[in-house]
Amino acid sequence: MKYYLKSVFAVLLIFSASANTFAADEWTEISKIVAIGDIHGDYKNYRKVLSDAGITNRRGNWIAGDTHFVQLGDLADRGPDTDKVIEHMMKLQRQAEASGGKVHALIGNHEVMNMLGDLRYVYPGEYTALRSPNARKLRFDYYEREVARLHELDEGFTADKVFRDQWQEVHPLGFVEHRIAWHSTGKFGAWVIQNNAIIKINRTLFLHGGVSPSLLALSITQINSQIQDELSGEIEHEEMLSQSDSGPLWYRGLASSSEEAETAHVDAVLAAYDVDRVVLGHTPGHAIILPKFGGKVLVIDTGISAHYGGHLASLRIEGNRFIARQGDQELILPSSAEEILPYLERAAALVNPPPALKRLLVKLR
Repeated sequence: MKYYLKSVFAVLLIFSASANTFAADEWTEISKIVAIGDIHGDYKNYRKVLSDAGITNRRGNWIAGDTHFVQLGDLADRGPDTDKVIEHMMKLQRQAEASGGKVHALIGNHEVMNMLGDLRYVYPGEYTALRSPNARKLRFDYYEREVARLHELDEGFTADKVFRDQWQEVHPLGFVEHRIAWHSTGKFGAWVIQNNAIIKINRTLFLHGGVSPSLLALSITQINSQIQDELSGEIEHEEMLSQSDSGPLWYRGLASSSEEAETAHVDAVLAAYDVDRVVLGHTPGHAIILPKFGGKVLVIDTGISAHYGGHLASLRIEGNRFIARQGDQELILPSSAEEILPYLERAAALVNPPPALKRLLVKLR
């Protein structure tokens, strides 16, 4: 604990670099893949969707054998249980490896936001969950350093009660522990850096946001390595992939743009990475697993967290069979443009269709 107290502010103020070795990012001949979308701090729904998909038992332990399980990022924010979700995912990674399987916890834009200090969407309970017995002292020490820094910038600055109260409101107890955990050398941050942003399993590409035209010149490994560099602070690239709207964690073109506008680009993505389809998270709104471009793109951020409606769904891939599990029902995903409307109508009957899904059904009918 003494080391913890001494090092806290160094961790907060110094973005130290460390050498990292990135994991493999391509696998072939995998017989079973299960993928789920964004979780956003909802541990209850996260555990339920894993159980429904046959990944874990009632106690939360791995039972999926040699399955490759892909989670498409955004474990953090908007819910109180980010710490529980990440710690459980860490446990599953160890258990899966021991069983011959694999857990791919991909990097999402909200993981990057937490690491880089963009805390707009941090749920108050996320700070509370990380609050330590020394939280008041840690916060007080941090406050004193911040006041000293502001005084150096402006000798006329004084920290009156109004300032202190406002500062404490923005920095609740547990804030310092949160920043330590998400630092590139912290419990969560170091784990994020070890994960990939984009992977290829068999002939399917998985990533959080999407592949923009500007990414096509980069290989999967180059994308992963650059994001690792950025998050560890080792290299500052001219275009920061981890933060760019056209980067793999933020780009929404494949999920949101019209198919007429993006068809040529989708075909270019498939050719560039030698895959048959792309599976994405990041863009909720339809409550179901959404096939686009005749099934070449699958958007699987259904809104699992209560914040987005609690629409539990998972994607299972076995050979050439693609199965969407919506709640306790399973649907075969379409393999052609002609099959998409019937699929959407069946899937819509399993949920309370949100406006985006209703508009899409009207357009296709």
